[in-house]
Amino acid sequence: MASYDLVELWLWLNLEMVEFTLHQVFVACLSQVMTKSKAMGIHIINEVTEQIMTETLYGDSRRLQQVLADFLLICINFTPTRGQVVVAASLTKDQLGKSVHLAYLEISITHDGVGVPETLLNQMFGRDGQESEEGISLLISRKLLKLMNGDVRYLREAG
Repeated sequence: MASYDLVELWLWLNLEMVEFTLHQVFVACLSQVMTKSKAMGIHIINEVTEQIMTETLYGDSRRLQQVLADFLLICINFTPTRGQVVVAASLTKDQLGKSVHLAYLEISITHDGVGVPETLLNQMFGRDGQESEEGISLLISRKLLKLMNGDVRYLREAG
């Protein structure tokens, strides 16, 4: 069994399922990246609606916070000084019964600059055997998302 398979198994066995709001996750996450963003003069803009921020969700809020903080930190690292990072989200729900809904949460992070280097993206998607510290962090974050029935996409747009 590969070492990444053992990490996945350990993480899956340790997912903590609790009720939380996205607001709680964002507050904790932003406190983790605020020092670095302020030092670089990078403004983090929260475009998540109040309705989504206060929606009660059920899942592993600590892992979601870790993933979001990792992705924000990478974006901050590759945003020029005095640039901006924008966080947005959408939420859709499917009804599974009278009181149970399955929520689909999509969080997007956009930033100024040339983007995340291709080598780091390859590491995140497990296509490069020479992972850096940032690459391992992104790879683990992606695996955590997969354990929570999610995934990550990276889109590079002109401008």
